[in-house]
Amino acid sequence: MDYMQFRIGNKLGMLWLMLLPYYLDAQNINVETVVVLPDEVRETSGLIFLNDRIITHNDDGDPVLYELDPDNGAVIRKLFINGASNVDWEDLCIDQQYMYIGDVGNSHGTRTDLRIYRVSLNDYFLSTNDTVSADTISITYKDQSNFNDDSQTNFDAAAIISLEDSLYVFTKNWGDFHTNVYSVPKTPGNYQVNRVARINSLGLIAGAVQNPLSKEIMMIGYNGAGPFIFRLYEFEDGNFAEGKMDRIEFSLSGSFQIEGIEAINETDYYITSETNVLGEATLYRVITDFVVGINDFSQPELQLYPNPVSRFLEISGLQHPGETTISLVDIMGKQIFRKSTFGNVINGTLELDLSGVPDGHYLMQLTTPSSQISRKLILGQTGF
Repeated sequence: MDYMQFRIGNKLGMLWLMLLPYYLDAQNINVETVVVLPDEVRETSGLIFLNDRIITHNDDGDPVLYELDPDNGAVIRKLFINGASNVDWEDLCIDQQYMYIGDVGNSHGTRTDLRIYRVSLNDYFLSTNDTVSADTISITYKDQSNFNDDSQTNFDAAAIISLEDSLYVFTKNWGDFHTNVYSVPKTPGNYQVNRVARINSLGLIAGAVQNPLSKEIMMIGYNGAGPFIFRLYEFEDGNFAEGKMDRIEFSLSGSFQIEGIEAINETDYYITSETNVLGEATLYRVITDFVVGINDFSQPELQLYPNPVSRFLEISGLQHPGETTISLVDIMGKQIFRKSTFGNVINGTLELDLSGVPDGHYLMQLTTPSSQISRKLILGQTGF
């Protein structure tokens, strides 16, 4: 829902101008337009890139997940979440077993029915009627006592991530342009959740992702000056405020109401913007230089088959001869599998035996003498 144009105004004022240099970093980003999204997802909010498809949803109305082709934006599949309602869905994240949908939008601070829906990845992939059921994690903020209508509330939220055994909700503070971080259990139930960090984001945080390859959290947001990326890294045990931070602004030609972010590999991210008076909903690719020494050459021909895979994976489209090293990193950033091969690439194709690797969701890193490429991989169609 488009609150940005009439609620931000000039609220940041001189405070924003004085504090901004503290966060600016010499690192650069490059933002490329990928495709304008269809009208069916004009209010795109959460974002996942899984099995070479974009998964997103609108931020109110239909309790449906949309799978999109990232090349042309076409809707490939719609998945109805049975028993769920979409009051204000704001973000998506996953772990090894589940997908989590954050119905945590609370733009006036009045909601007492905040919840996160939990969907089994096993059910998601095996559904034959494009309908799945969800468990519910219901939350209230322990430090919120006033539920009166307040357009300057600090209890709106639009970003969730999965990190180890917890979910973390990042608020979208209309009152002070910070973000508060709350820790949420992953099991269904009713919880009063505690604030574990407070970060001066100098704007409205609208999405977040934990990148298991780079071990960083990337948030996106906007204010009256436009969109920005906020990077958290070198933190330990969920102590986000004690880590390092970079805040980098960028410009877009259309709508800069950025809503979703998802990691593609160690350095690149997809982000989406919502339709508003400035432009249409759009998918962008953000290329960062935060990781030094990575030669991540684009190989659109590289294919993983099948994906999901049960045991034998065929990797085709390899363009560089020589030793090839394949490693699998789980959603927590732990390396689960590593194998180096030499001379086993035949006509650009390599067959890999993944026997013994636990079922789950992985980032596959493939390293050759001249490049390093990352792809997402699902192992095991059952038993997640």
